[in-house]
Amino acid sequence: MFNLSKKKINKIMAFAIAFTMLFASQVTAFAATTSSKTVTSSKAMSVALLPGVTGNSNTITFNFNSLPDKAIVKEVEIDCSNASVIGGKGAILAKSLTITSPSGETHTVSWGKGNVTTTNLFIAEKAAGTWSVYMTGTNIASPNLGSAFIRGTKYSSIKMKVSYILED
Repeated sequence: MFNLSKKKINKIMAFAIAFTMLFASQVTAFAATTSSKTVTSSKAMSVALLPGVTGNSNTITFNFNSLPDKAIVKEVEIDCSNASVIGGKGAILAKSLTITSPSGETHTVSWGKGNVTTTNLFIAEKAAGTWSVYMTGTNIASPNLGSAFIRGTKYSSIKMKVSYILED
């Protein structure tokens, strides 16, 4: 089909190798170093609900203003492991956390295992600034049990860790 001499094949191969080397030299390896900062909220996050009711806690904030302006988010972790019960006989089932970034982007993520929630939904967002968080939960006691089963949960010393890289 093709009648190529050994000399032509060698030229084609040499051209292909040269082209490959030229292209490969244009690719710059980029390996950004990941850093992180953890901030503890000065306020507790709590919710108290009647049996069978779903509701939101108060909103708490985290100040990450000391991060460099070029810090962009890789991952966010919120640790609510310091929990205590507030009155009643019901039980609050934590369902989700709603997180708002300094730029105003908001995501609701499922409550994490062991009361620690991790998300990468804010990837490439600006990390520096004030973040806000609130939780949504349900009192899983039967609604017909009445007010004796009003139950609440208080999360204290909540920690938020932002893992980030520095943008060029």
